[in-house]
Amino acid sequence: MNDFTPLVVTELDAARIRELGARLPDGGRGLAGLRDLVDQVTSDADIVPGAQVAPDVVTMNSTVSFRDEQTGLTHCVTLVYPADVAVAERRISVLSPVGRALLGRAVGAVAEVEAPGPEPRAIRILAIHYQPEAAGELTR
Repeated sequence: MNDFTPLVVTELDAARIRELGARLPDGGRGLAGLRDLVDQVTSDADIVPGAQVAPDVVTMNSTVSFRDEQTGLTHCVTLVYPADVAVAERRISVLSPVGRALLGRAVGAVAEVEAPGPEPRAIRILAIHYQPEAAGELTR
């Protein structure tokens, strides 16, 4: 269900994600979400300088709206690293299934999200309300 548009991840985000994996004794292999994310970034993503990322691509610390294609419900979240998660503030981890589905995708993209049950869910990215790179914050 993931569209075939390549993921786009900034050099800084890719380096920090790789660092998350490297800090763990087993390289993150014990945490499925981290292992999947590191694999996604290292094998599937186009890595670009932050100044060159398009303003419609979800990067770390972006605030984004998406719709669950099965339920029609719309959500607005900020994509953060695990240490910055705050559920009440709708700050979700990049290691979560939704976080992994959002990172590197552009507005309009549809992505598959691992979910409980027999079938994965699909989400569609509707809008990016804030992207650090578009705001000139290249080292956040």
